[in-house]
Amino acid sequence: MSTATQPIGVIARLLDLSERRVQQLSREGVIPKAERGQYDLIGSVRGYVRYLRDQALKAQAGAPDYAAERARFIRARADLAEMEAEEKRRSLIAAEQIEAAWIAVLALLRTRLLALPDRLAPQAFEQSTVGDTRNLIRAAIREVLDDLAQPDIELEAEIDLAGVADPEVDGGEGTGSVRQGGVISQMA
Repeated sequence: MSTATQPIGVIARLLDLSERRVQQLSREGVIPKAERGQYDLIGSVRGYVRYLRDQALKAQAGAPDYAAERARFIRARADLAEMEAEEKRRSLIAAEQIEAAWIAVLALLRTRLLALPDRLAPQAFEQSTVGDTRNLIRAAIREVLDDLAQPDIELEAEIDLAGVADPEVDGGEGTGSVRQGGVISQMA
């Protein structure tokens, strides 16, 4: 018997496996079999070490680290609790509420600006110079912007954009009003 090949019992004890597991690994091509009941000693050790290394890499790549995942979960729960506390303190506003408020402000701005030509046309016609007309238009725009600087818009307001008249569409006869949260604000 050569030292290069060993019986299955020796290989099993050396690798700390059962003889049946050595046979399974041999069928899978992990441990090379020399001849009936004999296995190449060096090839068996190398094959099994390579097999264990591959298994470790697969486990490391596929399975998330439990401690890291738990820390991430705890951090997410803490962030959620902090956001809820800020919301209760009214220092955090939901994105949907901000969006609704901006839609209301922009609808109001649009309506007020589209109403300017109808309101200013008779006054502009009476102006004697281009400078006077320019000053009239600037004053009207500043008035609209000053009014919009302090809009009376609720965060929970439901905007009914169908209630916003478009002077360009209805022949220049805009209603000059916008509906906000069930309240109609009169425009200029």
